[in-house]
Amino acid sequence: MHGHPLLSALLGQLESLERSAREMRVPLLAGQAEALRQSVLGVVGERAALEDAAAVAMAKTRRLKQAYEENRRRYENTLRAFDRFRQAFEILESLRALDDLADVLEALRKLFRVDSMLLFMDADDYGQYLPEVISCVPQDVLRAMAEPVLAAGGRSYVGPVAAAPRGLLTPAQAKRFGSCFAYPLEDRFHEGRWAGLLLVLDASPERYSPEMATDYMEHFSDALRSAVVGAVDRLKAEELREDVERITRHDLKSPLTAILTLPQFLLESDNLTERQREMLRMMLESGRRMQSMITLSLSLYRMEQGVYALAPEPLDLAALVRAIWNESGGPYRSAHMELELVADEDPFPALGEELLCYTMLANLIKNALEASKPGEGVTVRLRREPGRVVVEVRNGRDVPEDIRASFFEKYATCGKAGGTGLGTYTARLIAEVHGGDIALETGQGEGTLVRVRLPMPA
Repeated sequence: MHGHPLLSALLGQLESLERSAREMRVPLLAGQAEALRQSVLGVVGERAALEDAAAVAMAKTRRLKQAYEENRRRYENTLRAFDRFRQAFEILESLRALDDLADVLEALRKLFRVDSMLLFMDADDYGQYLPEVISCVPQDVLRAMAEPVLAAGGRSYVGPVAAAPRGLLTPAQAKRFGSCFAYPLEDRFHEGRWAGLLLVLDASPERYSPEMATDYMEHFSDALRSAVVGAVDRLKAEELREDVERITRHDLKSPLTAILTLPQFLLESDNLTERQREMLRMMLESGRRMQSMITLSLSLYRMEQGVYALAPEPLDLAALVRAIWNESGGPYRSAHMELELVADEDPFPALGEELLCYTMLANLIKNALEASKPGEGVTVRLRREPGRVVVEVRNGRDVPEDIRASFFEKYATCGKAGGTGLGTYTARLIAEVHGGDIALETGQGEGTLVRVRLPMPA
């Protein structure tokens, strides 16, 4: 009755001793036995209190252990969810062409391990740009899908298909799937309009429940909308750019045609000196080249897109170099600068499009001249190596170290007033579209050499 057997036995013995002492009329012994018995009873009480405290502590320990395990599971689930969404954002970042959108959605479906992931987009804004596998629907259909979702008070619907807002799913989907997540995609640029809607469906009724936190899914859905809208906007911007360039080319060609007519008319006169005729011919030739260069802008755009169709023909690189110096070298000759042409052969035959090769050489020669000081010179060497034609443009100044790694990249420029960073970039595009390559050698105070290697004529 007192918990521990030894304590119970000791109390029994003390009670017996107390009775014996009373029977033998030994009051002192009886009092001592009573005192001992009371002490043992105190120990028994303390032991019971300790056992109760231990039981409470054990119960708390069990609850803490359960809470720890629950928190650990939640943390691991959150960590897995975070990693899954991190991978999802990486997949979205890989979207470059709209034709890849279906593959991106399939990769996301597999990553989230759901049965279906459907993207609906506004037909008016995106229908002509998105692949056919993406559902493009009218704005009133999107509104009919989105408004019941928002009417429930949240930004999304998550829960069983049976309780989904009316109009969100088709009857076939309602029979096939058990739960879903639906998120209307806002049109950030037009208030009251919807860019689209994301619908994620799973056969399991427990997969998406109303108790689920939807922060990650909503953030992901916003990122998906931004990726799709951004890709469409880039395509629209490219179309607008091409339209503007087409209009600009047309508007420039009209006055240029009139400018070209005047030298032709003057050349028919009989009272011109040979020097005047030469100058008029140079004006006429420069105008024709300008007319061709206006057309060249579209060619460069197609090169960037990788769709340019090259039409090579035999040409004379040495003649092109001389033409560039004759037409553009005036300001540099005034600064006592010279262009030296060193060619293994003259004429120097090559294979390519004349306008493109003229532009490439003009950009490289102009860069070399602009980097030089008055009184200095630039050397253009034309030589051959097995299977290749080699053009080398050299000047005496080093390229600044900050720009060497990006010398042939778009908009790369350093310390040059009015520089756009397009000259060497254009030269690289033209060299590559001809099946050639371009390289830079510079540093250590030895000047700069730009080397272009083109295929040898057949």
